[in-house]
Amino acid sequence: MSRFIGYPNRQVLGVFDADASAARAVAALVAAGFPATDIQRFAGAADADRFDATGEHHGLGARIRRIVQFSLMDQLPAIAWYQAALQQGRSVVGVHTTNRAETKRAVDAMKGAGGHFINRFGRLATEEFARWQGPEPPVADLMRH
Repeated sequence: MSRFIGYPNRQVLGVFDADASAARAVAALVAAGFPATDIQRFAGAADADRFDATGEHHGLGARIRRIVQFSLMDQLPAIAWYQAALQQGRSVVGVHTTNRAETKRAVDAMKGAGGHFINRFGRLATEEFARWQGPEPPVADLMRH
């Protein structure tokens, strides 16, 4: 079973519609000074299952965790959108950031590579930097923005 992404704390995540643009984003993040070890690229069904917005694929503990998160946090719907993007054949690139300057560099690198639906997941809130482009992904009505 793939490793569950409970919550992408201090991560900037962006959606890329083509593999080439995801590769450009990774290269741009490295060029912007981010260590390769702080960058993740997600693609395919196995990575979609890692986001597991309902916790369905990771057992009772994951389901309970998602219920609590959905009740207390504004971020859970975004997780479903990243999962749906991966299920549709898109890629998601993430990078760990620790401060505002790093977040801005990450967002600029992702936008420059063609990223959209770019969000930073902080400890207490999510900040949206770029909205979803194109038709909305097939997510449950409760997960719509």
